Amino acid sequence: MPVPYTDSEDSWLVDYGHTQQLVREVTEGTVQRRQLSVGQPQHALLSNQLRAKIPKAEKQVSHLTRRLNEWSLRDLTAWERERRERLCETLQSALKKARMDFREGRTSGGMMGVSSGVGSSGWGVEEEEEGGAIGHTPTHQLRQQQQRIMQDQNSGLEALSKVISQQKRIASAIGTEVEDQNQLIDDITDRTTHAQTRLVDETDNIFTVTRKTRTWPYWLVITLLFVAIIVVVVW
Repeated sequence: MPVPYTDSEDSWLVDYGHTQQLVREVTEGTVQRRQLSVGQPQHALLSNQLRAKIPKAEKQVSHLTRRLNEWSLRDLTAWERERRERLCETLQSALKKARMDFREGRTSGGMMGVSSGVGSSGWGVEEEEEGGAIGHTPTHQLRQQQQRIMQDQNSGLEALSKVISQQKRIASAIGTEVEDQNQLIDDITDRTTHAQTRLVDETDNIFTVTRKTRTWPYWLVITLLFVAIIVVVVW
């Protein structure tokens, strides 16, 4: 009985995920490009990216469709095979719409002679439109934009460096405070030990004096008896 493949068993689903991501990028790129005006640097960048991504995505979708007939996928159930075919058709529809949006974006700028510049790949008109309408301005604007981006990056790195320096100073201050606290604790410990030693010594002295104070009457009596004995003997 045929068993449907899982994600861990079938590399087709992995390739489908990559292709779906590429198609999503193409769709989002066409939406962003439609919101820009012809002549803006972002418009030119997106046009170049889409010009490369759309054919690539179409090729990958076609490859996925062909792979459904490979021998390695022979155990797919009819339901799973039909589901994957629908997935491929969805990607194809999305790419078809993206390509139409791309072409409509080229003609929306009011350029003349569109049909005369179309090549076999279908993307030559865009190059003619951008080159004829902008001239050398896009390169100059792109260079300025790159310089602004570099300046923004440098400013961000500068700010990050300041934050790191401040954090280092804070860490150094915390380390110094910890060392001071440890030194204070050591001093307190030494003083406590010294006080305990003195207390023990004073306690010993008190016991010694107390013992001496308590025994002197006995020594006095002994001395008096000794003197009395001597007197009796002499007499």
